[in-house]
Amino acid sequence: VAIVQKAECKEKTEKPPALYDLTSLQREANRVLGYTAQQTLDYTQNLYEKKLVTYPRTDSRFLTEDMAHSLTDLVKLAFHTFPVEDVDNIPVHAEQVVNNKKVTDHHAILPTVQLEKQDVFALPQPEQKILNLVGMRLLCATGEKHTYAETQITLSCEGYEFKTKGKTVVQNGWKAIEELFKAFLKTKEKDDPMKSL
Repeated sequence: VAIVQKAECKEKTEKPPALYDLTSLQREANRVLGYTAQQTLDYTQNLYEKKLVTYPRTDSRFLTEDMAHSLTDLVKLAFHTFPVEDVDNIPVHAEQVVNNKKVTDHHAILPTVQLEKQDVFALPQPEQKILNLVGMRLLCATGEKHTYAETQITLSCEGYEFKTKGKTVVQNGWKAIEELFKAFLKTKEKDDPMKSL
């Protein structure tokens, strides 16, 4: 017979990720898409020259206070451009991404309002994927916290102690967007004829 010695339930939160600087974008593009650092820079530079993303060679992951007022419109535009159809609305928590002290020459990498005039699907595949990464990160970074309840139970049975943990999502928050994006990337890979070559 197992006896419950202790049962604890704690609510925990996971803050949204920061926006991309060049290094974090290169790391993510390598991890998710398999691109080298140079490829990521080249594709992002192409997007910058097409005025679809802000200056890529930045080491900041934040925005300046004067950008906060235009963030809601940019998030709405990104929300309608990128694959998040299962999410109803996007709350914009600008305060999570704004910090004047952490911006030196250039702010974090963002999509631009030129998205409105661009057919994203007309872009070359690699540029589309980088633009998707940048857009999704904006939606995640300004989104709700991810909240979950973690339960830890300690049992004893015939002189032995056993511990088990479980998680229950209370509010998926920004992770809902990330999950949709990962699912979208998987379906895009299946559709990509270059993948099978």
